[in-house]
Amino acid sequence: MKIPKFKSDLLFCVEKPLPKVYIEELLIKKLDEKNSLEITVQEVEKDTTNSRLDWIMGSSMMNLYINDKFLEKHFNTDSESLNDFQDKFLEFIKPLTKFSKINELTDEFQSNRPFAVFSAFYKTKDKYILHFLFELSGDENVYWKALVEVLETINLYNELEDNDLKKAIKESYSPNKKLKYLVYKEHKWFVINPLLEVGKEINDKYRENKDFRIKKPHIILNRDDFRKYFVFDSNWVLVFDNLETLMIRPNDVSLYSNISDTNLKKAQEFYNDKILPRHKIWHGGFPSLEIQTEYYNYFELIISSIIFAYTALEAFANICIPNNYEFLIDKSGVKTIYSKEAIERKYALREKFKIILKDIMNTSDPTKEDWWNDFIKLEDLRNEIIHTKQSKSEERYSKLLQKGIFALIESHKTIIKFYGKFIEKNKKELLEEYPYNFDYDDFSPGLMTNKNYDKSYRSIHNINLDKKDEEE
Repeated sequence: MKIPKFKSDLLFCVEKPLPKVYIEELLIKKLDEKNSLEITVQEVEKDTTNSRLDWIMGSSMMNLYINDKFLEKHFNTDSESLNDFQDKFLEFIKPLTKFSKINELTDEFQSNRPFAVFSAFYKTKDKYILHFLFELSGDENVYWKALVEVLETINLYNELEDNDLKKAIKESYSPNKKLKYLVYKEHKWFVINPLLEVGKEINDKYRENKDFRIKKPHIILNRDDFRKYFVFDSNWVLVFDNLETLMIRPNDVSLYSNISDTNLKKAQEFYNDKILPRHKIWHGGFPSLEIQTEYYNYFELIISSIIFAYTALEAFANICIPNNYEFLIDKSGVKTIYSKEAIERKYALREKFKIILKDIMNTSDPTKEDWWNDFIKLEDLRNEIIHTKQSKSEERYSKLLQKGIFALIESHKTIIKFYGKFIEKNKKELLEEYPYNFDYDDFSPGLMTNKNYDKSYRSIHNINLDKKDEEE
């Protein structure tokens, strides 16, 4: 996509004559005679030359291009001309607000992507093209507020210091590498990363009719055309008793956490029926043998839930350690390097959280989080169960009947989600290992060149390769 050259403060580009007349008659000619704002309108032909390189295949009914002149002379100085423009813009944009959500795309792959009747564009000094998609619900005042935020966002990008906006712009990847998309949410413009958005579309489609306990697949995108992609299951072959079973590999964290959940819910039923009523009537201290059997069933359920909640955390910590990760310890000049396998074997789980995962993901100090005390209690209780001491059995079983036991077990999900936030922010490559249904289901696909994609496609589909391709 190319930004048209223009010398005016603002330029409207349209693909049909009617919108051009509309802009001229209901905006430009309505401006006060003393208004020094320069606005031009161009009718342009639809650009299809690079359409396959755009994440959104389609253009808005009206496209507004913003020049630095407009920012310097009018917006940043809050000129009278800007105030006059605001008044006229509100009347001008009002009919367009009726089309709050139009999607004329027929391509199934495009159907859930933003489509706006009105868009704003700005070309930065480092040649990025910022495309602000006005896919809004609301009246003309909402559109004006969004436009003001466009200008504030541009000013923020033009600041000399690095900031989160610049980082998001640079990290956002699409086939048309200079084109960056932004959407308006919660009174602020957010950068969209098309690579992640396409990954989400493919991931959602992949997950249909599949169990949530599966390991996430490998997604490979053609980096020059996001319509082309491969999805590879994380398959393994289980060999046992002279049998082989091919299946999608489960995610250990999902599996163990679900075992904990299943047993916790059953334990909760007993607790609600038999224990909670006793807090109201204060009797039943001598249950019948039949009810005691229910207590034993409860103990089995709650113990299983505790053990597998903790095991889910252990599995989670281990999958977060990259295979090539090494941790260096320097004691009195003696340096020791620990590999992933050595860390898994040597470090206790609380140390992995405090030291290893903090280093890998650049997290905040976990010991200062609200969940840390619950984690320590969960770990201590699990250790008491695994390393049973007869002298403390009565005390241990009493703990299993306390009201807080359920929140303690549930805390394992809070911990996983805590680290998911930092994985999504600082270590996106680990999202493929992160379990489903813990808030961070999406992940960034891998990229393949157009040439390699075509070769892989032909190889997978048993299409003969050219001799030249075979040599390469």
